[in-house]
Amino acid sequence: MSDESESDSEIENDPADNDEDEAEEQDEDEEDIALSDLESLASEDKEDVVPHQRLTINNTAALARSLKSFALPASLPFSAVQAITSEDPVDIPDVEDDLNRELAFYRQSLNAVTEARVKLKAEGVSFSRPTDYFAEMVKSEEQMGKVRAKLLDETARKRASSDARRQRDLKKFGKQVQVAKLQERQKEKTATLDRIQTLKRKRQGADLATNETDPFDVALEDAATTAAKDKADRRAKGDGARKRQKKDEKFGFGGKKRFGKSNDAKSAADDSGYSVRKMKSGGKGKPRPGKSKRSRA
Repeated sequence: MSDESESDSEIENDPADNDEDEAEEQDEDEEDIALSDLESLASEDKEDVVPHQRLTINNTAALARSLKSFALPASLPFSAVQAITSEDPVDIPDVEDDLNRELAFYRQSLNAVTEARVKLKAEGVSFSRPTDYFAEMVKSEEQMGKVRAKLLDETARKRASSDARRQRDLKKFGKQVQVAKLQERQKEKTATLDRIQTLKRKRQGADLATNETDPFDVALEDAATTAAKDKADRRAKGDGARKRQKKDEKFGFGGKKRFGKSNDAKSAADDSGYSVRKMKSGGKGKPRPGKSKRSRA
């Protein structure tokens, strides 16, 4: 009999069976569906649903005993607790209105802070930071220096990028202005040349008396003559003529350039610079005294 009882107990305490029971309970829990989700089920699936009510345990006495075991005594000063319960209920007409809801929370917190300030002053507890308070930083000075250097580099990079973009825009705008100016000058030049050609054709086809009475043609010819004369005078009297003359004296003005300093028949026969008197006059001078005489002198 003892063997049979031991075998029965082993069967009852089989861990595999316990695991299967727990798995079945977990499957049942997962298969539970809330009443609010029944509307989304199909009509065929609703027939297989078995309603049941889950029991909720609210042991108020045990909860009160647990709270009393770790609750702070009422004799503690407010500075040790620093907990305030608002006596005014929060009335929010529309809980979905985020702005009014946050405003109600803000007012409740502000009233609590005001009340706590009064209590701390009554107990003589200081809560304001002194003017000479020095708070140690979490990060070291070296780390903060790296952060500052990184921020400065980023600022400099942004400034350089902005300057480069502005320079590109100015360059693009300047290029557009330059092109527009050149086009305008070319247009004016073309219009002037066309007008001159038209007036020249009219002058060639008209009578001489008509041409003489045309003030524009007379002024045009006078201006052309005066400009040509002024240009010739500048070339003759100005720096250009002297510069050209100096270059001609140094480098020549056309013709053969090589062997310019070599002798030819004419230069070899020219003895105007030779003088016998000059070659034989004077003779040798006195010899240089010796070292001893020079040292005595």
